[in-house]
Amino acid sequence: MRLAAPTLRASIVDALLDLGDEPTPPDAVPYAEIPGAYELITPTFRTLYTHGPDNPDHVSVWVLHINT
Repeated sequence: MRLAAPTLRASIVDALLDLGDEPTPPDAVPYAEIPGAYELITPTFRTLYTHGPDNPDHVSVWVLHINT
């Protein structure tokens, strides 16, 4: 991510931080059959992440692929 342009990095960070407030935005889809795992695909990046029911504000990002 350090090689990405600063504006691109900022938009990705903002989108990932928003997952803490809304862990399942409309574009997120369940990933495989893993409970609490989602995939979010945007025009600029793709991420796989999890969030748990015990602490819904906590999101763990597992994969981040930037479309450059």
